[in-house]
This record gives sequence, structure tokens and C-alpha cells, in this order.
Amino acid sequence: WNQGAMNISWAPQPSSDYYEVQLAVNATAEPFVVHSTAGASVVVDSLLPSKKYYVSLRTHAASTPSLGPGTWGQPAGRVVCESGADVVPQKRKFARADTKLLEVMRESEYTYDVDYLMNHNSGTILADAAFASLASGTPDNKSMFNITFYNATFTLYCVEMLKVNVPDTFSTGGNSSYSDYMSCNDNHNATDPQCMCDNWIDRVISKTNPDKACHNPDGSKCGFESGLSNCTCTCSQESLDNSNKYIGMMPVYMDPEDEYCYGQWFSHPKPTECDDDEEVGAARADGSVCTWKRHREARIVKGWQVLQNGFTTSEWVTISPAMAKQNTDAFLKSIAQAPMQPWGCEDPVSVLV
Repeated sequence: WNQGAMNISWAPQPSSDYYEVQLAVNATAEPFVVHSTAGASVVVDSLLPSKKYYVSLRTHAASTPSLGPGTWGQPAGRVVCESGADVVPQKRKFARADTKLLEVMRESEYTYDVDYLMNHNSGTILADAAFASLASGTPDNKSMFNITFYNATFTLYCVEMLKVNVPDTFSTGGNSSYSDYMSCNDNHNATDPQCMCDNWIDRVISKTNPDKACHNPDGSKCGFESGLSNCTCTCSQESLDNSNKYIGMMPVYMDPEDEYCYGQWFSHPKPTECDDDEEVGAARADGSVCTWKRHREARIVKGWQVLQNGFTTSEWVTISPAMAKQNTDAFLKSIAQAPMQPWGCEDPVSVLV
């Protein structure tokens, strides 16, 4: 314990290139926060004074293609560490003049562990809460992502992204601060997820006309009636190039007949995620630029926690703004219950949480 923060270090592993430090409230509880790094130490400055934390380490296999399922070892046995009485307020995260902060939440897919953001989708808490509301009717049954809602892992991230102006987007509702949204992790290989041109269902949810770009092999329109397994959507090369450089975005409308927007979903291209030692906007030797970066700390809540805190389930029938707001509050309450200083992902003029 040093200067109001917990300093955690370990011996580097030759077979590992990335590490995840997990904190829990006891020896058997699930972690409520992770710190991730390519180094061999982290400084956790968001703890409460004079509390015991159970710390474990998860190691990532070098040369594997993602941070998703199948690329990590099991967490090491937990070590009890106690915070000091001299806790200082956590250093807040601020953007530069040419960057901005983005708070996003992601439900892990095909795993109950944190699966991070590279080549994955995320959303605002409201948008993800609305979608989860429709997909949680039977919390103990497995979903399309081979997980139950009851044990699902939801992770809250703070992302710094480069301010950009992307012209002529089709998915963003006219917001040129983002590229076109890509549909990710739909390639039947969660260990090596890929992002592809925005698919039919995502276009429907964003109120983007899918008939212009999405067709069956015989040229007919895609739809639920004809099935979506053979539906292919095409994007221009310019759109794909921009989406592989910058965070993509789409607005979320859960009812095609309703004008209420439930927030946004995002896509996070793997090629331009910044490494630990890169600043957002850094130019690389190959001429590319890193355009977004996760902050090391991420908060975790489980499905069973939000259910205990008032989350209302639904059976793919309908969603209302009131239900989405109630379920968003359940997520926020669950996040706030962690024995940590209040979560913050803020810029100089606004507080997002």
C-alpha cells in the first residue's frame, strides 16, 4: 500500500502477453472489478479505506488472436490484501482536446468471463439494458450467445477515442463523430471474433433501410419470413475502411414503429486499438494510427445481481422506455454496490455516471 493506492505486482510469465487482476469480496465471490495490463504490475487507486480485498491474476496466452474465450488461463489462487486508512480520491479520467471519453457496457458472449472490446460490440447502459430486457425472459435458459442471463457478465468500460469527422455514413443517424457500425462476433469463432458489414437485424434496429444493401442469394429481400441465415449485406469499401479505423455507432430503436431512441451501440475495431504504451492518436511505423483505448479499470456486474436490484425480464415481446429506465437503474445500483470509490468516466464538462 503506497500513497493511498494498492500496488500489485507479479513475475512475468514467458507464455503470457497480457494480464488481468481481479478483485473480489471473499475467497469464493465473483470479481467486481478488473485491471488489465501488458505489464507486470497495476496500481489500484479506487479502493475504500481499511477493507480486505481478495486478489487473483488471470494470464493471457501469447499470440492468441483476441482477449475472448479460449485465450486465458484460469485465475490463480486469491491473495488477501487490505487497503490502508489513507485512501485518496481516485484520479479522474479526462480527455485531451483531440479526444473524448465514451462510457460503454458489454455483455460477454460465449463466456462468463470478461471478453473485452476488440472486434466486439458494446452499448450505452440504456441501450444494453433495453436489449437485455428483451432477451432475459427465462434467466436460467441459455441464449443465442450460449450463456444464461442469470450468470451473464456485464462489464462497464471507459474508452478514450480520437475525435474524427467521418463523412457519408449510413448507420450513425448523421453523427459524423463515428464510423458506420459493424456487426461483430457473428463468425462462429468467439476466440477469433471478426467485425463485418452491418447485418440485417442491426439495420432494422437502427432504422436503417436494410433493403438497399441486404439480399438473399436469389436477390430477394431478407426478412424473418424468409430466414436470415443466407442474408448478405454489403458495404462500400470506403465505409469498411473507416469502420476498421474508428469506433462505429448506430442508434438503437427496439420497436420499428416507435421513435424512442434507447441510446447507441458501438463497434470497436481491433486493428486500431491502442496498446498500453500508446497514446490515442499515436502514429505507428506501418503508417496506421491507434484511435481508441480502454482504460485499465473496468467494473463488473452479473445478471443475478441486477435481478436482485429490480431488473424486469421480458419474453421478446415488447419494451417500453419505462422498463428500460427501470432496468438501467438496476445496473447502476449494482455497479454502485461494489466496495469501490464511485465509478467515473467523465470529461471536463460532463459526468456520464
